[in-house]
This record gives sequence, C-alpha cells and structure tokens, in this order.
Amino acid sequence: MSILKNDPVFEFKEGDYSKPRHIIVAGSHEEIGFDLATIAKNDYDCQLGIYDDPIYARGRKSYMELHWPEMAERSKGVRRAYGLSEDDVVYDSNSLPYDWYDAKKSGTSADLTTCSAVMLPIEKSDGGVFVSRNYDMMAMVMWSEVFKKKAPEGSYRFAERYIVLETRPDKGYKSIQVGGNEALHPYVDGINEKGLYVTVFHDPDSIGNEGTPCSGMKIAGLPLTQVPTMLLDNCASVEEAKLKILQNRVTQTMMRVHLLIADASGNATVFELSGQGEYCFTDRKANEPLFVTNHELAKYPDPGSYPEFDIHAEHNTYARQLILRDAYAGLGTPFKKADATAMTDSVHCSFVDSKKAESGPLERTLSNCTCDLTIPELSVRWYLGDVGPIAGTNHMQDRMTDFFTFGF
Repeated sequence: MSILKNDPVFEFKEGDYSKPRHIIVAGSHEEIGFDLATIAKNDYDCQLGIYDDPIYARGRKSYMELHWPEMAERSKGVRRAYGLSEDDVVYDSNSLPYDWYDAKKSGTSADLTTCSAVMLPIEKSDGGVFVSRNYDMMAMVMWSEVFKKKAPEGSYRFAERYIVLETRPDKGYKSIQVGGNEALHPYVDGINEKGLYVTVFHDPDSIGNEGTPCSGMKIAGLPLTQVPTMLLDNCASVEEAKLKILQNRVTQTMMRVHLLIADASGNATVFELSGQGEYCFTDRKANEPLFVTNHELAKYPDPGSYPEFDIHAEHNTYARQLILRDAYAGLGTPFKKADATAMTDSVHCSFVDSKKAESGPLERTLSNCTCDLTIPELSVRWYLGDVGPIAGTNHMQDRMTDFFTFGF
C-alpha cells in the first residue's frame, strides 16, 4: 500500500458544509492509481464511466501511452483495483469521478458564473509570486438540483467531500491538488514541487456541452479538466506548459472551462479553447496583475472591450473584473501574500438575492486558495455555512475555516 495518509483536514462538526480529507499517496504511478481507485471505490462510491464503443477505449489507451505515460500507468492501477483486465474496452480508467448525479449524456448549457482569481505582479511584490482564487459553485447536488430535479437519496452536495490530494511518485514531480468530485484529478487547484500552479474556471464562451458525464462516452484525447494533472506531472514553467498543451488534443466535457497557469518566476497565462476550437493563450503583462473570471480573455481582454452588462450585478464576470481593478488600485507596494487574499475577498461570492447579483442559486465561495509559488505551497480555507444577511447589502455573511497550508 502506498497510502501514507487519509485523514480529515480538521474535525468535522454537525452542519458544516465542507468535509475535506488530506490524502497522501506515494510509489510508482501504477501503485498510486491503484490506491486512489481503491479509496474512490470503497469510500466515495466511484462508478467508472462507460465508453460508447470499444474503439474509444482502445484509442484513449493508446493516446495516454503516447502522450501521457504517467496517466497510462495510473490507469493500469485503476483497472486492477476494479478487477478489470488489462485489455478492457468498456470502462474509462482515466478518471475517478464521484458525487455527480443526473448528468445528461446529450449535454446542455449550464447557467453558471462561478470563480475568480488574481495574480499580483512579481515586479511589485516583496519577492513572492502571489496568486489567490475563489472556488465559487452552487452549494447543491450536481447536476440534479442544478437541473431542478430531486436529488437521489443519500446524495452529496458539490465539493462537500473535498480532497487535498498529495502525490509523491517514484519518478516525476510531486504535486498537490485540491478540489472535489474526482479522485484522480481533483477539481480545481494544483501545484507541483517546481512551483507550477494550474487552476480551472468556468468559461461559457468556450465550446462543448455541459452537464455531461466527465468520463467514458466518446471522449478522445484529454478533457480540459484533466489537463492540469498532466501539466503538474510534466512541467516546471508556463512555457513548458504551453508547449505540452499544444502537443495534445484538448476537448471539453462536463463543463466549459479555461485555465490559469502560473509559475515561480512570475509568468502566467490563461489557456482557452475559443468558439472555433482554437488554442488561445493570454499572458500576464510585465508590471501588471492578471485577473481571471468567467469570460474569454482572448476576446474580452480589458474593460474597453466588454459587452454591455449590469454594473450593479456584483457577480457578473465583467463587474467582478472592475471590482478587482478597484481593489488593486487601493493596494500599497510592495505586495504581500495577504494582498492577494484581500483581492479575492473583494469578490467573495455569498449573496442574498442571487438573481440581483447574477450568481447561481445558493452559489458560494466554497473555498479560497492563496499561494506563494516561490515556496511553493497552497493555503486553503473552506466554506462551512451561512450566518445571515448583512444589513444594507445584498451580501450573506458566511462561515469560513482558518487557512490550512500544504507544501512540500
């Protein structure tokens, strides 16, 4: 067994929303895959996705062997944990999803706003490379309640069973990923020992169906939600990550997203699949911050390019960009790590009237992750529940944990 740790991050109390566990696995990539699959099967009731036809299984297996051999080895371990033969052509062993309900194979367009992030310019910092992001999502059962269906009995809400996954392979980079609903590729933040940081945001401007299963079906190449794991396995810098992406076929399933990729030197870029399927990179400019919300930065890079929107809708993707710009203008230099957290706190998602704010119903900042990539480490705090409306505002006061820090 290569499971070094599988414990609660903190003591869970009755009524707390988030119940994160810290899992550390070590060994060969096959051993890591086996142990994560064993945990996913026994503790999270993970059901492997099913391919529509054996040709997709064979194509995916050969793709991984050629383009992502670490994942090909982990897949072997997954198949072994589920008692599948090495030449199985039915199940998708490249993903360990859990707590997804009523996904629609035909797909749809999810009415979601979600997350925000900021990267402060290293040129104006105290020497650190500071990134902070809010993981915003509806505190409900996905996809059942999102699609206004009755949730299955005994179901879990989105990211309620959060994972802090630390992998220590015999060969390759050590990494830490934090997120939920996937034991091989926890959505949504990750960092490796070289200080490469990758995180995921909803991007409705992109291409692909939403609300679909995140594994199996006709998936070919790499779903964009799995790209962060591949980059953490293989890359130490933004430039290496760009090249790795360009060497792969990237597709979309489950949710349209774009990626923020940053490194310990202070470089950063946002990778997007445009409406025509083009691979687009928007880089941080020297001496400037980089803000990421939920629109295509390649298409709408600055306020002068924004379409018409309601400036009073505080969670609108363009409104958040303006809020972040105002917050940034009020900072003093040199920047410190706490400044990055203060920036994302300015767009914290917790509203009384979600329609007025243009947030999703019961959408909350389920976690905040703030990093100094030069160390490197992740500091994370989690949503526990609502307290009550804040008088004179549309904001809901909520309870968050203190920060917990995970590093190498």
